[in-house]
Amino acid sequence: MKLLLDDKTTRGHNLNANEACIFAAILKCTRAGRGWYGNYRELAAAMPFVMSYKTANRAVQKLLTLGLIETREEKLFSVGQIVPTDGQNVPNDGQNVPENGQIVLPPNNPLNINNDMERDNIATCAQTCDTRTPKTPDFVDLIEIFIEKGGKPAEGATRAAIDAWSKCSIAKRTKLLAAVKSGAHFKPRLDWLISDFPEPQPRWLRGDEGGDIVQVKYNGAFKLCSRADMELFGLQWVRDW
Repeated sequence: MKLLLDDKTTRGHNLNANEACIFAAILKCTRAGRGWYGNYRELAAAMPFVMSYKTANRAVQKLLTLGLIETREEKLFSVGQIVPTDGQNVPNDGQNVPENGQIVLPPNNPLNINNDMERDNIATCAQTCDTRTPKTPDFVDLIEIFIEKGGKPAEGATRAAIDAWSKCSIAKRTKLLAAVKSGAHFKPRLDWLISDFPEPQPRWLRGDEGGDIVQVKYNGAFKLCSRADMELFGLQWVRDW
């Protein structure tokens, strides 16, 4: 399952990497109008890295306590999301029985993440609802390329990697993804892969290089760079050159 992490919620509620990913999965299913309907093992298995079902359980309990998610008709939904209703109620199969004060989710999950068509539909819906620009690389994109290059994400390293990723600028995420994909940059651990890649800087021009050059304001000074760099680094446009 591809996840889009909500940095604002993660930082505002001091969520760790596991809790942030669990919230992202439930948020994604909520935006798809389904909510999460499955047990903790399936929820843990849906993560893009190794997570135990006990860790998923603890994350759900914390998110419930914080009021970020809630249960509706035996499903988990993120709070504040408008969910389309189809008038159908989920029958109670007797498996949602409280155990030691904790919510036990039913073992079957209609959101079958192994079904390509279903996964694509969910991804499309999540992208439509998400406010991030399509150009912004997602953490799961990096994981997929990392695995393609022979990397093996470990739970501890992945948690550290998510923390490192959350501190990267959009420019660094974009450049890092391209460098890993081309083979120009690689580390055996995902967190090292991110932290050892330097934060890129705009390439300043003289003005006679040709091409699509713009003047921008940067740290109180007026400089020249390519339009692509202006967009990548979010620089303040002054005029076309």
